Amino acid sequence: MADLLTGFRTILTGEYVALLLAGLRLTLAVSLCALGVSVVVGTALGVARVFRLPLLGPFGNAYVEVVRGIPLIVLLSVVYYGLPALGLTLASFPAAVLALGLYSAAYTSEIVRGGLSSVPTGQIEAARSLGLSRAGALRYVVLPQAWRVALPALGNEFVSLILGSSLASAVTLQELFAQGKYITGVTYRQFEVYAVLALMYFLLTFALTRLVRLLERRLSRGETLGARRVI
Repeated sequence: MADLLTGFRTILTGEYVALLLAGLRLTLAVSLCALGVSVVVGTALGVARVFRLPLLGPFGNAYVEVVRGIPLIVLLSVVYYGLPALGLTLASFPAAVLALGLYSAAYTSEIVRGGLSSVPTGQIEAARSLGLSRAGALRYVVLPQAWRVALPALGNEFVSLILGSSLASAVTLQELFAQGKYITGVTYRQFEVYAVLALMYFLLTFALTRLVRLLERRLSRGETLGARRVI
């Protein structure tokens, strides 16, 4: 027990804390940027699939099936190590953002598709009767309602992105897990380092989950108040 305490004191003091915090900031940065890519691409794919747009709809279905059948570590390796063979070389950060974002977009597409399917088709017809174009009805009427339904699942997808970002160490990105591996190699304190990493990942994802639930309750409260005003 004394040895364990000594190990934890070693990890949680001095330069190692700074390395872990730097890795944590990089984990959040790559996850947030990847979430942006995921939301943009996933929303476009979800809309194309729900409304069965020519060419884009079948492409969206094929994209989701293919990407969901590929391990994330393989996609990271293709983007970082494979694209240079085609003349496109990316640094570790943009490569990780692109791979994580494209991988997550397949799942976000399913989330958006479910949210869009939950909106009654009469909403579009009503919006069109008020003079909105089909694109305007989608932007101002359908998508806001779909996002409200999809919010909890999108929050879970962001948590999955944070956990998946630990694989970005395979493309030399010095995020939280990579910093932990470095500290392990220097101190030989495997249990203590990985215990601290597990705690940091848990606290981060726990806080984000609670934040998403709070936002969900506030949106639900606003929807209830709006319904009462209409009545």
